[in-house]
Amino acid sequence: MKKRLLPIPLILLIPIVLLIIVAVAGIYRFSLSDEEILAKFPSQVSSQDAIMQSVFGIRTPNPWTVKIPDSSAFTFIDDVVQGNLLKGSYEDGAERGVVTIDSQQIVSLDSNTHISVLALSNQGSGQFYYLMLSQYDEFRNRLITQDSVLLGDRIDVLSLEEGEKQSVVITFLEHEKSQAMAETPSKQVKRAFIVSDKGELISQ
Repeated sequence: MKKRLLPIPLILLIPIVLLIIVAVAGIYRFSLSDEEILAKFPSQVSSQDAIMQSVFGIRTPNPWTVKIPDSSAFTFIDDVVQGNLLKGSYEDGAERGVVTIDSQQIVSLDSNTHISVLALSNQGSGQFYYLMLSQYDEFRNRLITQDSVLLGDRIDVLSLEEGEKQSVVITFLEHEKSQAMAETPSKQVKRAFIVSDKGELISQ
């Protein structure tokens, strides 16, 4: 009598099938371009914060986090208005306000240290300008305010430039003592600030 060939045991068949699947998947993966792979996973692309990527070149899902000066409130810079103007809204108890930052007036002292001008408007008539230091926390993947210094009310910022040894120079117009606040400021002021080792803005 002829001997029957025994079927392959199931326990041996499973790893063979898995190897075939892995081989096919590998061939399929290397046949796709990076663009095609990203197109299949749009959620991974959209999870990156657009402002952080376009302004600082930082890929992170977390928005720029700004501490409101003289307050315990925070806001996210999550909107773009009028081209280069970045915006965030906040609430501090009964007070509501808006902060704006000109993305063209940001000085990056290094890849993690950035200085900008923050304009704050609340329910009052003034618009207060602050020089703001933000540092990127690589552990939390978030850009956060470290310090801010009041520059004035309803000033006109002319320039913000990098100085020497971790410093910046800001030039702006402020109101003369004889001027009404509703008038256009005319007195030119230049101030220099250095970033200390403790992450503070110190006037020079």
